[in-house]
Parts: sequence; structure tokens; C-alpha cells
Amino acid sequence: MNLATAARLSIASGSPIALLCLCGFLFASRIMMSKAALTAGVQPFQLGVVGNLGAGLCLVPWLAAARQRIPTGPEHLALYGILGIVSFAVPTVLSYFVVEQVGPAYTSIVYCLSPLLTMTFAAGLGMERMFLRRFVGIVLGFVGMISLVQQQILQIDIGRPVWVAIGLAIPVCAATGNIIRSAWWPKDTSALAFSCGASFSSSMIVALMAPAFEAPLEWRFADPDILSWVVTLSAMSALSQLMNFRLQQIAGPVVFSQIGYWGTGFGVLLAALLFGDVLTALSFAGLLCIIGGGILANRRLET
Repeated sequence: MNLATAARLSIASGSPIALLCLCGFLFASRIMMSKAALTAGVQPFQLGVVGNLGAGLCLVPWLAAARQRIPTGPEHLALYGILGIVSFAVPTVLSYFVVEQVGPAYTSIVYCLSPLLTMTFAAGLGMERMFLRRFVGIVLGFVGMISLVQQQILQIDIGRPVWVAIGLAIPVCAATGNIIRSAWWPKDTSALAFSCGASFSSSMIVALMAPAFEAPLEWRFADPDILSWVVTLSAMSALSQLMNFRLQQIAGPVVFSQIGYWGTGFGVLLAALLFGDVLTALSFAGLLCIIGGGILANRRLET
């Protein structure tokens, strides 16, 4: 079964767990592709601009075939802009500085807090119930995530407490974006149309910020390696965006927020399969915790 078939089956079945699994795999694959693209010479903000723009362009023909359109009312444009800032622009800029000041390990670890914060925000705002099974599931997933990244935790430089505190804004932004997408999902708008609009807005906002961090005139596209990675990543980002928005539409913000957990799990598995990394007993325990946590946190189990 290829990836496109798996995507169609996940959408058709409407299974949150199947979609969460697929989204986690796409998340891990996109991270690996991004690292390869950066190694090939693509610059970070160039990747953000072109990756999101390419994703939107990949989704446009699909949108036309489905006879749908991107909502462009004033309230929709405001929503795209807010999401682009909160979910993409601010975390991107903060990560840029926090990585430099504290190190990459801490930057990746703080994302572990996103599901816990999303669950807290959703319960506090009355969007989703804070019932015991879901709480245990999220905490179990958190334990699994920590088990997988325990080596990175040991590398964290906590000698800069101000930047450590600033880094906490990254998961806050991720959780806030999760809540906003669910609370203000455009009426009668499909995941396809919403993800397409959000891709274009994210690309535009990052493009506006890029000159403050990079020299866009120096971005390279003619290099065959760079061009191939940009095209491949754009297609992968399009599929990933669509699946992410569909997952949030049917499962809610709390289940959706676990993508990072599952993505880390798939990243560990892919590293073992592709690069010969060794899986330890702790790695397997972490993977089982993430899977078990995802099942327990599934909203369909509330009844």
C-alpha cells in the first residue's frame, strides 16, 4: 500500500488513530527531508517560504477538482493571518534564537509540552472535557516522548535561564494555534480548503520576516539538488498539511496535538531502518507509551 492510498483510506475511514499514525509518519518524514534540504544548501527561511508556498500550489489543483475554493472573507483572511503568526512565524523566529542561545536539544524538547498545554487550554475554555482517561493518555504519551529523547535532555544548556523561559513560548504558541483552528474553523469549509489557505498565508508571513534573518537574493534554486528537495518537500508538506487539518477537524485539538509524539516515534524508527541507529529497550517502551497514550486520549473513547 503506497502513501497516497493510505491517505485516502484514512480520510475515508475517519479514524482519528489511523490519521494520527499517518500524520506522525508524515511529520517525521518531513523533518528528515528538511534536514537533507538544509544540508544541500537551502536556507531555513527559504525552506519555510518555498515549502509552504509549494504546498499551497500542490493543493490548488486538488481543490479545483473538488469544486471547492479557499474562503476569502475578511474574517477568514484575519484567521489565516493569526494562524500564520501564532502557529508558524513566532515559533520559527523563537526557535531561530533559542537554538543559538540554548541549543537544539532544548528547542525540540519544549514541543513535548504542547499536548499538555493544549489539553489544559481546551478544558479551561470548555472546548473538551478533562476526563481521567484522556489525561492519563496525554501523560503516558509525554512519558513515552521523554523516554525517546532522554539523550537530548542531558545535552540541554540551562545556563541561560532567560532564554530557557523564552523557549517555553514555543509550545504555548503551538497549543494556542491548535485551539484557534478548532474554535474558529471556517463554517462549511473543508480541511482541503482550510489547509490550502493556511499554507499560502504562512508562506507570505515568513517571506515578510525573511529579510531580517537571511538575504533572499542569495537563495539558490538553479542547483538540481536544491530544486529537487524543494519540489519533493513541497509535495510532502501539502499532503502533511491536508492530513493534519483533517485530523484536527474530526478529532479535536487534544488528539491533534500528539502529532509531535508520534512524529518523534516514527523518527526513531526511520533512523533505525535507514541509518542503522540502535533501538534500546527504553526506545521500545517509549514507543509503546506513545501508542497507548494516543489510543487513550482518543475522543471517541469518552463514552
